[in-house]
Amino acid sequence: VIFELGSGWGTLAFPLARRLPGRTVRAVEISPLPWLFSKLRHGVDRLTNLSIRRADFRQVDLGEAALVVCYLFPAAMDGLKAKLEAELKPGAYVLSNTFAVPGWRPEAVRRADDLYATTVYLYRIAEPSPE
Repeated sequence: VIFELGSGWGTLAFPLARRLPGRTVRAVEISPLPWLFSKLRHGVDRLTNLSIRRADFRQVDLGEAALVVCYLFPAAMDGLKAKLEAELKPGAYVLSNTFAVPGWRPEAVRRADDLYATTVYLYRIAEPSPE
């Protein structure tokens, strides 16, 4: 299961669902206008592996996630960190556009070939340390 947190207008959720038809993509957006636009677009595109939910991503259970994708401002990333640590299973990935997860060491960092040379961070949830 792939979660896009703060999915906005669906500019990533729809291509993800189209490109990965064997995966479930769950887009989560709290803002009513972008959410409504995405719902209407989904009514036209009818991607069966995509669901669009209007919710605060802080209240969404991420336990099933194999991948969490986000493009959130730094304060939101800071707040999301504890949730990701608590809910994601070892081996799950977090892909963050532009903003790093504070205190985490990325597995990979890439610059997109776009106008802004956008930085993308890839993290993998580690196995718990043996006590």
